[in-house]
Amino acid sequence: YAGSSYVPYQPAPFVLGGLIAFDSGEVASGQNLQRGDVIGRVSASGQLVKSVQSASDGSQNPIGAMNHDCDATSGAKAAVYVKGGDLDKTQVSFDASWTEAQKLAAFDRTPISLVTPE
Repeated sequence: YAGSSYVPYQPAPFVLGGLIAFDSGEVASGQNLQRGDVIGRVSASGQLVKSVQSASDGSQNPIGAMNHDCDATSGAKAAVYVKGGDLDKTQVSFDASWTEAQKLAAFDRTPISLVTPE
């Protein structure tokens, strides 16, 4: 379709099981996100950005983790993210603004669980 974009599926090795769910969205221009980065949604635009705990634009509330790398430094891009499941906590990347205690509670209101792989 004219004007549409395609994001190839990349298996996410950090998704270990549980009630796995994926979704798609638009990564905001200027972002360069890596697989496993914890993301939030900016309330005003609906765009995805790396979740910064001290933000006040809505993105401080994590909604998932990137399923693949997405370099949107030169313009907004479509991306797929994990919004449900058991995620390998050693492969999920929080912004440095998150303390260890905050990381433990980050996904409390979501269907995401951070687990240690066996």
